[in-house]
Amino acid sequence: MCETCQNAEHNKNVSRKARPVKVESPWEVLGLDIHGPFPETSQSNTHVLTVTDYFTKWIEAVPLQKKDPLAAAKALATIFYRFGASKNIYASQSWDFCEEVSRHLCERWNISQILTPADPADCAGLDDRGAELLKSSICNVVNEKPGEWDAHLDPVLFDFRTSVNSVTKYTPFFLMFNRYVCLSSEVDFVKDSKEQGAGSGKADSLPPFTAAVQEQQN
Repeated sequence: MCETCQNAEHNKNVSRKARPVKVESPWEVLGLDIHGPFPETSQSNTHVLTVTDYFTKWIEAVPLQKKDPLAAAKALATIFYRFGASKNIYASQSWDFCEEVSRHLCERWNISQILTPADPADCAGLDDRGAELLKSSICNVVNEKPGEWDAHLDPVLFDFRTSVNSVTKYTPFFLMFNRYVCLSSEVDFVKDSKEQGAGSGKADSLPPFTAAVQEQQN
């Protein structure tokens, strides 16, 4: 058993008092959830794994063919190779599921990352209503494109990432990369964060399931 798995086993057996989690920097504390099952797509995907950075509110989403620890670990590895591992990941899954994901990450990808089942007392205040909005938006995509919803997640994610968050007052994109996103190669870079928020007028040019995100975040 690798060191990561040993630490996970130790933490599971240690009783502790609730200690509200403090988040002080980007990608320090993440939340993980798995949504579904949804109608199977042409790529055989039935679930969506989502990862939310509690500091910036940046969201990642990866379609899964099935809900199991190996599929979750593979999706996390893809995300970690782009952003790195985090200090803590709180998952809406059981201890056994979290341990298996950690074991696969350690043994298959040499990534040391412990997942902890989310404790409401610990995570209170970390997330805003964004989690429910994301879940609703994914369901909207599934309803609009039941056979190919997995190919239409990126526009939804982009809208979340470039809309001003009601808690941070910044876009997740700005907090992650310390710059404003350019929405077109034919215009100057956006310098006013408010122009990238839910009231920017982007909704007129977006599909119904992404335009709904902007309306909900107002």
